[in-house]
Amino acid sequence: MRSEPIQIVLEGLRRRPVLEVTLACLAVLLLAQALIGALSLSALNRLVVDTTADRVEVIARRAAGNIENGLRLGKPLEQYFGLRDGLQDSVSGSRDLLGAAVLRADGQTLAVQGELPEGAVALAQALDPAAGRDKHAARRASGALMSVSDGTVTLAVPLAGAGGNVAGAVVLSASKDGEASRRLIVDNLQVLLAVTALVGLGLAAVFKYLVPLTSLAAGGRARFVVPLLALMLAQGVYAAYTISTFRSGWLEVTRNNVGLLAEGLQRDLNRVLGYGLTLDRLRGVDAPFSRLAATFPAVSQIELVDGEGRVLSRADAKGALDVAGLPAARPRSDDLTLVLPLGASNPNPRARGDLVLRLSDEVIAAGVRSRALDAVTVVAVALVAAIEMLLLLSLLMNRAFAARATLPDGSRVGPDDESEIGRIARPVMFGFLFAWALPLGFLPLYARSLPSGGLDLPANLLLALPISVEMGCGLLTSLLAGSLTDRRGWQVPVLAGLAVSCAGMLACAAAGNLLMFSAARGLVGLGYGLTWMGLQGFIVTRSPAQYRGRNMTGVIAGLFAGHLSGAAVGAMLMEQTGFRAVFGVGAAMLALPLAGVLVLMRPYMDRGRRQAAQAAARTRARLSDTLRLLCTRDFGLLLLGSVIPFSIAQVGLLSFALPLYLEAEGVAASSIGRVLMIYGLCVIYVGPLMGRVVDRSRIKKSWIVLGGLVGSVGMLGLYFNSGLLAAAAAVLLLALASCFAGASQAPYMLALPDVQRYGAAGATSVMRAADKLGQMAGPLVVGAMFGAAGMGAGLAATGIIYLCATLLFLLLAPARPKDGAS
Repeated sequence: MRSEPIQIVLEGLRRRPVLEVTLACLAVLLLAQALIGALSLSALNRLVVDTTADRVEVIARRAAGNIENGLRLGKPLEQYFGLRDGLQDSVSGSRDLLGAAVLRADGQTLAVQGELPEGAVALAQALDPAAGRDKHAARRASGALMSVSDGTVTLAVPLAGAGGNVAGAVVLSASKDGEASRRLIVDNLQVLLAVTALVGLGLAAVFKYLVPLTSLAAGGRARFVVPLLALMLAQGVYAAYTISTFRSGWLEVTRNNVGLLAEGLQRDLNRVLGYGLTLDRLRGVDAPFSRLAATFPAVSQIELVDGEGRVLSRADAKGALDVAGLPAARPRSDDLTLVLPLGASNPNPRARGDLVLRLSDEVIAAGVRSRALDAVTVVAVALVAAIEMLLLLSLLMNRAFAARATLPDGSRVGPDDESEIGRIARPVMFGFLFAWALPLGFLPLYARSLPSGGLDLPANLLLALPISVEMGCGLLTSLLAGSLTDRRGWQVPVLAGLAVSCAGMLACAAAGNLLMFSAARGLVGLGYGLTWMGLQGFIVTRSPAQYRGRNMTGVIAGLFAGHLSGAAVGAMLMEQTGFRAVFGVGAAMLALPLAGVLVLMRPYMDRGRRQAAQAAARTRARLSDTLRLLCTRDFGLLLLGSVIPFSIAQVGLLSFALPLYLEAEGVAASSIGRVLMIYGLCVIYVGPLMGRVVDRSRIKKSWIVLGGLVGSVGMLGLYFNSGLLAAAAAVLLLALASCFAGASQAPYMLALPDVQRYGAAGATSVMRAADKLGQMAGPLVVGAMFGAAGMGAGLAATGIIYLCATLLFLLLAPARPKDGAS
């Protein structure tokens, strides 16, 4: 029976759809490759900056070490004789160096070589812990301060005086390694273009020769699977090359920096040997060896070897090491060994030997692994956005085929399926969150760079003010959006929210102080609450009850996908164009979700208005009705036993506790970001699957309880185990809890008789407002627990609160509504 309509489709469409499908898939492939290319090139640019900073820091620490040798004798920095000559000797021969200076801790310049580095005074003052930090400088893991401006890297390292206090600073500036940067970018672009062209040709060939037209016309899996496989192949090949580039680049820079450090020691030893001494008569060399090893963690140990291969002295960062019993063998250079000749100008053979620096394989492996993970992170973010584009393409192709192919009875092939109504709103949610999240990665940094505007508040509170105002405004409009959806239709809050968000983004770009910026973020928050709740109202009012779980989780997946990829792209744009331009780009990109509403969701606007009119005739929710709803056994317990406790645990752990906890464990910031990505990826790809499972279940309450148990176990686990793996496990379990609860809370709530009398969209907005309330309380609750019991015990106490609330919901809330299945 299926062959007749397919034949009708074929007669009407001929071979043209193959070309259209191929071109559409190629367009998505090009967009996805452009995104991963832009993100990768931005990451490579950061790699060049980091490697330049590493090289500059090596020179600065060498100069600082020479000066500190004099300070150890009690000589004040301002009375240091020959400071300028010593600085010149330390930095001589360094390529791309623009200037160097020695400054006191109060910013007074004592010596300059070349030009005074830009911002040197502010950097020197910010190195003192008692002083405020420079708003435009970043503190490196080594403790040095770095600022980057117009291709120039400026770096400051402290000078330790008597008692270990900061006596001053050595500040160096160097131009970014332009040649290396251009070489990396050109090579990567060539590989990207070649891979994209080959995969694109292969994709076109597959659609033309291997995929039957019947499969395309009937909406077969080939429409999605074939371009997805092509996309994964293209991004996988390019990612492998990028990872290799990151690895080799970091390894080369590390070896060069070690060699640069060792050259000064080699020069000093050769100077001593030039006086006629032999290697076996040198004494006390283990002290400079140990200082050099302590300066650069990649150096495991340093050895002094004579011409016959005997080790005369060796030391690591902790001090001298025993040389007795070591076999005699001439050292050879390899990936982990650097050999520098000594005594070449001395005619005495006993003065000739080698300075051997052995690199730490653990430190090198950790550095390579970190750079590889950076590249993998870029790929993951780009792939998330690419899959969202493919989902949109699949939706558009289904509609295009359905519009063209008409069966004899007048029905269409492949109309919108009500069980997949979430797929219509998901691209809109993705586009909205993508634009909204562009500036999220640097909001505190931008707030710190603005004048206070007359606000007399503590520094930390000033930085948190824009985000807090935005969340509070979002809470207010999320309540309003539910009422608007019930009375006017979902499209009113969605369109109004997009307009208000756009105005807020433009106001952010124009804000001149922190007060104006906070007000602008509040405007963005008002728009966010309207659009966010309006799109959920679309699901609530348009999705059949038996499919609400999968449709709601699909929209939430689009939310997290947009958040994840938008923040990454925004950080890249900020590095290239500056803070304010990103807000302008965000305002312009809000046109994408607007187009999605007008194109994808227009068929549902009239029906939305009719449904809203019918609902408005039945329900006129007042404050007393809302209070009565909150006091019901089922709805009230859902909020108190699941929605609010989960939000407290979610935001308290992810946004507040986890960065502090992992930082205390010595985990790098990049690793913290990757742990947080676990949550988003799980919600994006596991959440929709759980939605389908929950939809097939008669009792939704069991899934809500399961989510609470899983999430609380994850929090409690941090009390018994610590470290990166324990934190990753806690985030994963909390993400699974989000998948279970997110798929079941809305269907459970919407089936309650009290909710149906109150209004579906209005009740949903009340539930989401409670969700926001829990998110606002999360950092406060977890912070109070930290202060009372410490980090591990505080997180465990939060988990106990979550567990008790879940058990309360399990014991007291009804399993199903009295007059129907949930």
